[in-house]
Amino acid sequence: MRRIMALLLVGLVVLASGCIGDGVGLTKEKILNAIDNIETARYDQNFSMTMHFTEPITNRTVNITMSGRVIGMFNKTSGLETGNMTMNMHTMGMNITFTWPYFVNGTLVYLKVDGKWYNVPNNNDISTQAKGSLNVDYIENLLKMKNVTIKTLADGYAFRVNVTFWEFVNATNQTGYLNEAWGNLPGNVTVDTKSGWVEVHLRDDGTPVFIETYMDVVMTMTGISEKPVEVHMTVHDEVKLSEVNKPVHIVAPNGIENASDFDEMFW
Repeated sequence: MRRIMALLLVGLVVLASGCIGDGVGLTKEKILNAIDNIETARYDQNFSMTMHFTEPITNRTVNITMSGRVIGMFNKTSGLETGNMTMNMHTMGMNITFTWPYFVNGTLVYLKVDGKWYNVPNNNDISTQAKGSLNVDYIENLLKMKNVTIKTLADGYAFRVNVTFWEFVNATNQTGYLNEAWGNLPGNVTVDTKSGWVEVHLRDDGTPVFIETYMDVVMTMTGISEKPVEVHMTVHDEVKLSEVNKPVHIVAPNGIENASDFDEMFW
């Protein structure tokens, strides 16, 4: 059971984004150039997740629901980022809610829990969730790996493209992390994408202002029990970018220099 729950948490947070249509007035190069020119922005991210599987020993169905919101801002020039992360999870009759302020300095990610700062390893799921600026990189990678068709909106442009679970993982640069995490398990993990898509809204100059991702997958785990365990998971994520390239003031919070190792939280 512990192995199953650990694997589910890995898959959960990972899941937490050619050709351009003719005559729309927006080129692929213009979009990529606009993304490259984003230095600062504020973001508001909301996500929800549902998951269910049958526990192999008791044959009991386990249901997990989670929702969350991340509000923050980043400055890519200085490599600084700050914000607040709120999570709500319900499973097996338990409700878990927490709000964690976070601070990012380059590759270093810090979380404030119960008034104390902790240093989160860079390969941790939570460190990825705290980096809202990665949403911009995600769209840039997606454009480079997928063919998309741009459509005109009343206030800009948009494109929507189907993606598989592994295409999503590759675009968010988490392939190595997942392979390492799953490689330490006694069995194998396969993922079947039932449905997956990303929709991006852009300003007239090609700057992304809204990113929506939906993923419906079945993760099959073998080798951890006599029978394969199928985990059914859906994830819906929305990110709004605002005040792009407007001045932001980000400073290191008090106490960050005395941050403890994240693992100490569980001792």
